[in-house]
Amino acid sequence: MKLFSGLTMTALCCLSVSANAAEINLAAPGVDQAVLTMGNQGDSYVAVYQQTGAGSGNLGSFLRVQEGGSGNGNGNSNGDGNGIQEGFNTSTTDPYMMDQHPSGNFTRDVTFSELQSLDGFYAFILDANETGNNNEIVLTNLMLFSTSVASQNVDDIANLQSSTLLWSLDWDDNGAFQDNSVRLDTSKNNNGPGSGATDLVFLINENYFANIPVGQNNFVLYSSFSEFDSGYEEWAHGQVAFDPDGGDPPTPVPEPGSLALLGIGLLGLLSRQYRRRHQA
Repeated sequence: MKLFSGLTMTALCCLSVSANAAEINLAAPGVDQAVLTMGNQGDSYVAVYQQTGAGSGNLGSFLRVQEGGSGNGNGNSNGDGNGIQEGFNTSTTDPYMMDQHPSGNFTRDVTFSELQSLDGFYAFILDANETGNNNEIVLTNLMLFSTSVASQNVDDIANLQSSTLLWSLDWDDNGAFQDNSVRLDTSKNNNGPGSGATDLVFLINENYFANIPVGQNNFVLYSSFSEFDSGYEEWAHGQVAFDPDGGDPPTPVPEPGSLALLGIGLLGLLSRQYRRRHQA
């Protein structure tokens, strides 16, 4: 299981996280970004990412999770009630063996042909819907896989069939467990705590996707959370502009359809201006 070597976490902007720290605290004031140094495959990043207009049905999510038990909050909805909120994207039918949210097409299979990198990174976007007693939540693990078997339903991600682990927050290149996590505040920087604005983006170096085994065309994202409080958490993929040396935060790239609508709107505006000038 080939992963990364020597995971180092350094927070950018104002405060820092030491290399041996288990938790990246992006809930802290002034800490909005952290670099994940992963050896010879290149750096990846995690950052506070606030894209508005990302409410239910607008984000294009491929995974929703919601646990039925308590995660030091009140918890609700489905799930096995063990206090760990976890799940992975799959098009299998409910009941799930983990805590995937059984609603609509928000949890589904994804193929690698859907994923598009930008600026050398694949972007995975989290919208955490924590509107209850506490707006903070902790991402305890994130794992990215390739697999040749679609629509799986397993009770432990270790049982994922015919799969290759491409990247993990918790495991280094030598297979050593690091127990890393990311704490975020869904209301940070005046962001709304519920659905409607995204909260976090992982920018994974595209080198980790360079050697996917032949036939493993399906992409699987697994995540687990603690200290959740109320609503579901959901993941989406997309293109996010990011220059790690530029100092600017990650910014969303409009979908082609949005660009087309923008172009139509501009053409209409120019047409009206042309008519006004020639009617004057």
